[in-house]
Amino acid sequence: MIGYLEGSVKYATTGKIILFAGGVGFMVHLPSNVIFLENQKAVLYIHTHLREDNLSLFGFKTPQDLDIFELLLTVSGVGPKIALALLSSSTEENIKKAITESNLAFFSSISGVGKKTAQKIILDLKSKIGKGDVNMGNLEGNSELIDSLTALGFQKGEISSIYSQIDSSLPLGSQVKSALKLLRK
Repeated sequence: MIGYLEGSVKYATTGKIILFAGGVGFMVHLPSNVIFLENQKAVLYIHTHLREDNLSLFGFKTPQDLDIFELLLTVSGVGPKIALALLSSSTEENIKKAITESNLAFFSSISGVGKKTAQKIILDLKSKIGKGDVNMGNLEGNSELIDSLTALGFQKGEISSIYSQIDSSLPLGSQVKSALKLLRK
């Protein structure tokens, strides 16, 4: 698989370039906010997308952009076109922030992303881009509640901020309902 290309731009238009590297001209799809001029030197981190009928290269200026692109591709229903549209409209940091804050409007504003796809992106990726684990060991009480909430896609930091407000004498189902109400605020 091709993971990195460095060379001279032979052709450039919005969303794609032909990059001449190692004696070969590679057609590379780019986010529309990444612009190169002809004869300009380009350094790109590459995602090689292989399907049975197509081989496509997607280029990014930073490894972080490549990482979020590949992370978005892990979501069922999100292909390279939607992932590229997300990176064309925003930055890697804003995409991560929208995921951690469960910002449906951010994703729904992208062409090709409906409400269900936006929800799927948030649910699937929220736990994968967490800002580090919070030490839950110092919390006393029901670990079943913590397990239930993390299984629903909430980060341990979110849970720890509302955990003390939950009545542990309630049945587990009622505890989860109370937690969900607090987490939605």
